[in-house]
Amino acid sequence: MQELFHISFSGISTFKLILLLAFTALLLIRILYLLLVTGGIIFKRKQTDEVQSGEPISMLLTYRNEEENLLNYLPEILKIDNTNFEVVAVDDFSQDNSLSVLGVMKNGNGKLRISSLNQETRFSEKLAQNIALKAAKNSWVMVIPASISVFGERWLQSISGCLTSGKDVVMNYTNIVQTGHFYNRLFRIELFWQQVKSAGFTACGIPFVYSEENVAFRKEKYFEAGGYGQKVKEPFANLELLINKFIRKKKVDIRFQKETSIQKDEQVKRHNYFNLLKKSIRIERNLPGYKRAVLFIDDWTRLLFLPLLAVVIVFVSELWLLITIAIGFKIIIHLFIIKTTLNHLNERKIFISSLMYELLMPYYKVFYRWHFNRRSRKQRWRSNI
Repeated sequence: MQELFHISFSGISTFKLILLLAFTALLLIRILYLLLVTGGIIFKRKQTDEVQSGEPISMLLTYRNEEENLLNYLPEILKIDNTNFEVVAVDDFSQDNSLSVLGVMKNGNGKLRISSLNQETRFSEKLAQNIALKAAKNSWVMVIPASISVFGERWLQSISGCLTSGKDVVMNYTNIVQTGHFYNRLFRIELFWQQVKSAGFTACGIPFVYSEENVAFRKEKYFEAGGYGQKVKEPFANLELLINKFIRKKKVDIRFQKETSIQKDEQVKRHNYFNLLKKSIRIERNLPGYKRAVLFIDDWTRLLFLPLLAVVIVFVSELWLLITIAIGFKIIIHLFIIKTTLNHLNERKIFISSLMYELLMPYYKVFYRWHFNRRSRKQRWRSNI
């Protein structure tokens, strides 16, 4: 090995040495990111399979025109008998029979409580959530979608058992049911990577969430933060904005495992996928400065890696063997961490596609972020005229 290094580096020019050092530094950063952030979920302390009796929880269900989903899926939620819970449902001015459907379900079922908005209002989803939070009887609350269709027998019981006095937030995993359609696959992979990213940074002491669903938190924290306030006009994101205001590294628990995961039965089209991208941009924009700085470093080291690798291969081709070994080592780590994470979450059929997505999509996202921010600035300028 020493002879290999001696032969490889003998007579190398200063330019090539600087180029090689820059690439080595970037490679080490990306490997550390994989081990500490992406791998932060699986390398954290082992979570016990023992389910303890926990705190009662209020599930917040705000909906609009969800008659079919409520008929198909809410009865299964209400049948859960291993956990003390209630469902606080608020109708967001539905035009179908959603409210009537819930009225029938409520008869003889003390777990279900119903309210509604009585008129069409801008930002009505946030107002509906505010009503639900005020009506919730329990100290712990959690948003669930009307389309929740897949959850384990111990889903709510496992989450309830994590609601301890030392925590304010318990993060769990959510995705959509796989259909095989193009935008369904894109949406699933993007949602997977967003949650892995937020959970990984949270495990490293930089906590934030991209999704409000299936995330339990203390109700009092919402009101201590002042409710939505000026955030009521923020597009795309909802309770994520408030959770990210009060989430703290020593007060959050990450439960990214199949027992606490859920899936939603939703038809995803092109606009749903791009709305998910826009939502992540808006959430990141509302994070504290130091968190935005860390995400900026992550994004740009990721973007620079492939171009710098190409330059090194072209100009330092005599070191191809060492470069190949180093890249192979990174790929093995990457494959192991992602496969292990997918197994923990019981995710299927996105292993290879998720790796290709993570490799290529950051370059498109740079353009899309620039385009989205440019349009947002134009819209604000026009609204101020």
